[in-house]
Amino acid sequence: MNGPAATPVRFADLPVADAGHLRRRLRPRPTRRTFLGSVLGAGTAVGLGSLFLLNRAAETARAAYWLDWTSTTTGPCASYARDHTENGIQCGVSQMCLTLSCCWKYRNGAGNVVGWHKNAPGSAGYYVHRPDECWNGTYDSWHWRFSDGRTYRCSDGWTCSPSGSCFKSICPWVV
Repeated sequence: MNGPAATPVRFADLPVADAGHLRRRLRPRPTRRTFLGSVLGAGTAVGLGSLFLLNRAAETARAAYWLDWTSTTTGPCASYARDHTENGIQCGVSQMCLTLSCCWKYRNGAGNVVGWHKNAPGSAGYYVHRPDECWNGTYDSWHWRFSDGRTYRCSDGWTCSPSGSCFKSICPWVV
């Protein structure tokens, strides 16, 4: 190993590479069109989110607007109930939807609230909620308690056939 002695290499002795042919690795600045598109997209998302929140608030306000007579011993129930048993006329003299076909069973929306008479088309016709037609035109529903302990909310409405004939109906919903 008798050879020339290794000489140390200094940084200054290294060759400089031509960088003219290299791509620029930095991210290019967005164009004005890209920037405005991003701002408009974010504004649209905020606006749609706000509409969703307003819709939820309106549904809550609508449900709060409907007045529910909660006493099972006075008001509408006093004239219909006979010892609050199944021998009384459940929910009044209008025809009751025994299959709950006139009751809204899905999520709140489109003018309907879960557990109230629906205001929408159905399999056998159309249903219309009758607000303010219960107990002197003030309440929209009343409660009825049976001897088995179950309490129902009874809300008024109309059930209409495809031919256009309608009759008063009641949605009995366990509360």
